[in-house]
Amino acid sequence: MSKTDGYSYVQYLPRVFQQKSGEADEQFFLGRFLKAFEAMLSGNTGTAGAESVGMEALLDGLHQYFDPQTAPSQFLPWLAGWVGLQLAEGVEYDGVEDNLERTLAPMQILPLADARSTVNRKLISSIVQLYKKRGTLGGLAEYLQVHAGEEAAIHIYSYEEPVRLGNARRIGINTMVGAAEPSYFSVHIILPAFSRSLLQQKVRNLQEVIRKERPFYTNSSLNIEVPSMRLGVYGRVGMETLVGGMTEQ
Repeated sequence: MSKTDGYSYVQYLPRVFQQKSGEADEQFFLGRFLKAFEAMLSGNTGTAGAESVGMEALLDGLHQYFDPQTAPSQFLPWLAGWVGLQLAEGVEYDGVEDNLERTLAPMQILPLADARSTVNRKLISSIVQLYKKRGTLGGLAEYLQVHAGEEAAIHIYSYEEPVRLGNARRIGINTMVGAAEPSYFSVHIILPAFSRSLLQQKVRNLQEVIRKERPFYTNSSLNIEVPSMRLGVYGRVGMETLVGGMTEQ
């Protein structure tokens, strides 16, 4: 290997600036000077096992910073600010990995190698489209689906008559006898949960979503159904199915 192999930027200069024959690396000031820029731009430090990511590699992957699925967790609050979204804090919103990364590496800047899905990441991805449906029951259902998870089945029933039987005529679920409050609707969610703590956590999140996202003039109620042993609504094994009861932890 020639001496100039260690200084790759020098080879792009005219011959007069090249390292002279017999000149020691310590005496070749221009090579050592450009090596600092090479390490910063390309990440090539010339030391085995000590390579780093340079600015060129970061710019090549710039699009990953604008993708909520691959952006570093520390970058998400700034990305959410672009779409006017205030992210909620907590493991239930960030996920275990994102929450841990923010604690251990608050200055992490590299994008993720693999796409990651959390409630906050899904919200950033879908919030612009949800804004178009804000104040509607359809938009509320989509918002709730993000927080409840793909395995949950969500139904919203609105009541405009004093006495009514719902689509499936399920007493206490989508039925009502007597006059309701003005602009009243009920939300029924089939929510598989493997533990009591997970269920309570999700219910709190869903109640908060309804409080914030429902039209201000409406009244509502939330009904949660937890299947104990059930083949899910769409029959997707491992998605919205549960065999046996939930644990208490």
